[in-house]
Formats: sequence, structure tokens, C-alpha cells
Amino acid sequence: MPQIKRNKVELIKKEKDGFDVLQDLLKYSQQGDFDAIEKADREQRFKWFGVYQQKPNDGHFMLRLRLPGGQINPAQLAGIAKLCKKYARGFSDITTRQTFQFHWLTISDIKPIFQALASLDIDTQFACGDVPRNVVSCPLAGVIKNEIIDASNAVTKLADMYIAAGKQFSNLPRKFKTAIAGCPIHCHQPQINDIGLYGAISQKKEKGYGILVGGGLSRTPHFATPLGVFIKPQQVNPVSKALVEIFREYGYREKRTRARLKFLVADKGPDWILQKIEQKIKTKLLKDPSLQHPPAQHQDHIGTGQQQDGNYFLGIPIGRGRLSHKNMTDIANSAEKYAVNKKRIRLTNKQNILILDIPQKNLIHIQEQLAQAGLATKAHPLRDTLVSCTGSEFCNLAVVETKHRAGKVLDYLEKNTKLDRPLFISFTGCPNACAQFQIADIGLTGTIAKHPTKLNDKNKPLKVDAYNVLLGAGIGADPQFGEVIAKQIPATLIHLSIANIIDNYYKNRIDDQDAFQSWVSRTPPKTLQKLLQEPTQNPNAVELLA
Repeated sequence: MPQIKRNKVELIKKEKDGFDVLQDLLKYSQQGDFDAIEKADREQRFKWFGVYQQKPNDGHFMLRLRLPGGQINPAQLAGIAKLCKKYARGFSDITTRQTFQFHWLTISDIKPIFQALASLDIDTQFACGDVPRNVVSCPLAGVIKNEIIDASNAVTKLADMYIAAGKQFSNLPRKFKTAIAGCPIHCHQPQINDIGLYGAISQKKEKGYGILVGGGLSRTPHFATPLGVFIKPQQVNPVSKALVEIFREYGYREKRTRARLKFLVADKGPDWILQKIEQKIKTKLLKDPSLQHPPAQHQDHIGTGQQQDGNYFLGIPIGRGRLSHKNMTDIANSAEKYAVNKKRIRLTNKQNILILDIPQKNLIHIQEQLAQAGLATKAHPLRDTLVSCTGSEFCNLAVVETKHRAGKVLDYLEKNTKLDRPLFISFTGCPNACAQFQIADIGLTGTIAKHPTKLNDKNKPLKVDAYNVLLGAGIGADPQFGEVIAKQIPATLIHLSIANIIDNYYKNRIDDQDAFQSWVSRTPPKTLQKLLQEPTQNPNAVELLA
């Protein structure tokens, strides 16, 4: 039998499993000597406990928490805020997988942060690395009216199962992403996860889940494939466990670029995957060909709405997902003061925050308190759905800066565009798609371009940050990825391109129910390209500096 040639990361994992790095990580932290850290630990294995080497790789780290379904409480959020203030220069970012990231940490900070997180009942195990990542869900799981099935406990049980597996799941070919929810609008994006479980009703009127497998974005995006079977609630963990095992045993380990489950599903097909799952769980799953791609919306329930129990939830839009420690403390204090019972808080995949369990009589008071703290709950629709990845400020993979640029562009668009419905705008620093640019209404992916008018000191066109622009994407029953309409638009002028597209959509749509994707689909690509490029070619165009 021919020997498989393993990639570099596979060889590193063979030398020492990422799961085994914890004690070394704590030892390095105790010593406080960055230069003493083994290179393979620093660059790879630390990720198994949420620790990433931060650009410019001079001694600082990023730390990602594991928060299944984005579920936290006021005490936890207040504790996280204190850690941000003490160790992370006073801010944190919400990710598109419903958790927090800290920046600017030193190796000495890691052990005390881990100890503090443990006291909050929070950990970072499997937050990164070739493992099952943070399980995502609808932020209103167990709360929203018309919910198909309550998946709030299923999220926790599934996440606990992955963690309890330990070394069984600590050496997968690549990361494995899970989404599960019973949301009526399927906001948890099951189509772009390795396993996407969505609320469904069986032909016998039982509540359970449909299942999609092999989704993922990055450089080669794939929508997940329907298996056409109905998953009963008690089958969620066994089926998920079986799929992770199949990925571990059959997934590709030669090239990192082909190591995701999506490539195995594409090569083997859904029937093969289903057969392997049924062999492992020793049960035939209930066939239901009607369970294909569910309808879905780019929305995370921002706004105000009534819960099943009569109390209310309140959404707080967080511009590009970045929060100061004061923001976090104010949100935690407001939830503690005005919410009742469990006083739940949820992070969303659009990088926002929801406070649950608010009595109706307290709604106006909590909104006033948040507004006084600079956290207005009513804003321009774009603030709800504009997201950004980490970008070149901290990420070693990013080509361009995104966070500060996204903030400036959002401010500009709020002042200069008229819109009555959210549009999903994604600022992504590289093709790896952490901010999901391929499924956004307006997807921006970083590149480098020559400035149309500026010259460098050698009298040649100045190379600057730029974005390629994708339009026309949609998730749901008929999913499609966005297409590149315009390339290399300078980052300092991208606000003009986006504003022109939004203005033309708003003016030329059929009515207020006419979706952006529908308008794009019936507008000729050359017209769209002109709308994006023309404003940037005006010699009087005013640049926007981040």
C-alpha cells in the first residue's frame, strides 16, 4: 500500500498532538519567555487552545474563546470585559461564529487569563486547530416564537460531546464546523458548515432536523449537500459524532488546501456519506427526500421581539463587531439590571449582541441606558449586518486592513445612503473568508492594486490596499455564491462604490420587498461593474482614510 505524503501540519501533529500542548502552554506562560517557545507550538499547536500568534509575530497573541451558540450571562460578560481591560488593550471582537477574540496578549498573560476564564465557566479548548470548532446556533434558540424545535440544549450537549471526546477528535485533517438550530428563518447558516442541522418536521409530524454536510467557504466554496434524511433529536449527537469520525478516518491529509470535509463529500457523494454514518450508528436514518436546502435569511433577529414566555429580547447592533471593555461592561450591567430570570445574553453571527428575558415594562429603560452608553439599539439597517474579519492589523493571512476601514465605511454609508432593509456587507482581508464574503449581498475581498492617480517615489503607480467586489449571492432554498463584478477598487474609494450600488438598488427596485439579490440578477453585469467603478474614476473623488 503506497505511503501517504503528509503535509507540514500533519507532521507537526504526529510529533505531538495539539491536545497535549496545554501543559507546555501554561509552562511557557509561567516562564514568560517568548523566545523559549518551540516554533511548532507557537505557530500551530497553541491554536488547539484558542491561542494564535498575532501579526507582526513579535511576541503578541490573539485568544479566541469557546462559547457554544454564543450563549453567555451578565456575570460572564462582565468578567470578559475585565480581562479585556487588563490584558487586551481594552477591546474585543465578536466573530462570525458567535464568540469573542482578544488581541495584544503576551505569553505571560495566558495562564492568568485561563484561570480567570475557568472561574467564569468558560474555556478555549478546540476554539481553533484541526478540531470541531465552536458550535453555532440561532441566537434566539429556545426563545423565538414559531421555532420549529428548541435546539438550545442540543447546542450545549453537542459542544460538550466534542470536548469530552478529547484526543478522539483532536487530530482531524482540518477544522470541522457545526451549526444546529430550530430557527424558522434558519439564520445559523447551515449551508456553509461541515454539518448543518436545521429544524424540520417529519412526515409523521415529529420535530427534529434536516441535515446538510460538507459546506465551507475559503478559496474553494461549497454549499453543504442535503442527505435527504430526518434526524430525531436523540440522534443528533450520534450522527454528528459519526460524521466527525468519517472525516478523521477518510479525510485528505496530503494537502491542507484539500483537507476539508467538503472535498471528501464532493468526491464520494452524499449516498456514500450516509451509508458510512448508518454503519457507525448501526441504524437506518429515516429517508425524507423533501429535506433539501431550507429557506434562510441574512438576519440575526436584531431589533425587539416577544419571546415565548412573554418577555422580550433586544438586539444591540455592534458596528463591525468591535467592542470596548466599557461597552461590554455597560451591556452586562444593563442586562443584570433590567432582565429577569436567567438574564441571558447571546452573540450573533453578524457580530451583534442580544439581551434576552426583558419584561416589557423595562424595555424603554434598558434602551435609554444603552443609548446613554453609546449603544443605540435603533440604527441604520447596515449597522445590523455589516461584518468584518480581523484583517491585516493582526492576522498573518490577511492581505489588507479591514476593521478600521469597515468602521469608517459604515459611518459614511449611514450618513449618505437611504435604506429601509439590511444588506449583508462583508469586509474580508483575504480569500479564506472568515467574514463570509462569498455569501454576502456585497462581498469585499482584499487584494493589492495600483492607485489610479497616486505615484510612489519612483514615479510609478502607488500600490495600495484594494478590494474585489462580489454581488448576487444568496443562501436558502436556491443558494448561490457571489460573482466578482469589479476588481481592485482602492480601499480609500470603496465607500463610493458601495454607496452607488446601494443608491441604485434603492431607486430602481420594484418595491420595498424586492430583494437586493433579485435586483442584481436582472441588472446586466456591465451595468453593475460601471456602478462600482465609475465613482472611483472621478478625479474629484474624496478618499476615505481609515
